[in-house]
Amino acid sequence: MNSAGGSILPNVGGEPAPEALARLREQRRLLRQVRDGVETTGRRLTARPSRSGWRSPAQQAFEDRLAELAGTLQGAWRALDDALWAVDEAITRVKASL
Repeated sequence: MNSAGGSILPNVGGEPAPEALARLREQRRLLRQVRDGVETTGRRLTARPSRSGWRSPAQQAFEDRLAELAGTLQGAWRALDDALWAVDEAITRVKASL
């Protein structure tokens, strides 16, 4: 979502409002789809039962990597949620200009 002036809001300057609104709504739909997929994957990773008892170093490394991946996915989810907020704000601004 590149925009002029360093703002997080998507740039819709110069684009007719109906076209901008359609584009922003499509962006919102796609962002929700990706965010929901990231959330589902993160929940699956964190819902894995923890293994007790003896574990090999490879098993421990695998579990550590899964925990790291779950943290990375949580960060991605937050970034996608921020992007959704920005698109929603842009939609509100475009609607107000109609």
